[in-house]
Amino acid sequence: MTEQVPVGHTPERGLTITLNTPFVESLSPEQLDHYVRTVVELHGGVGDARLDDLASTLRRRLEDGDVRLPDTSYDRLAQQLAETNGAPLSIITDRDELLYGDPAAKAANHMPQSPGTADPEHPDRPTYS
Repeated sequence: MTEQVPVGHTPERGLTITLNTPFVESLSPEQLDHYVRTVVELHGGVGDARLDDLASTLRRRLEDGDVRLPDTSYDRLAQQLAETNGAPLSIITDRDELLYGDPAAKAANHMPQSPGTADPEHPDRPTYS
């Protein structure tokens, strides 16, 4: 699968699509731009579209720009877009590069803070048994 909802996703933040490195590297810059533009455009106009119609539209529009996904990815992406229609959308890479949307969607902004974890001698470091 080429996209996933990162850990810490909440409905208030909307949908964050994370593209994995092998997928991003398999695309030319033009293809990646086409993927992002297509997803953004379709996210804004999902309305009452049926999932199978939305998946077909995704497939047709992406393949028109020479972007091909595994069959299940069209269905999953359509489901994500339909479930969050109208909510904010962000697209990032698994290397935490923002491709579209709110910079607050980057994974680095959602990593839990654990005091003292970098220094084994830190007094706040959690104790493990």
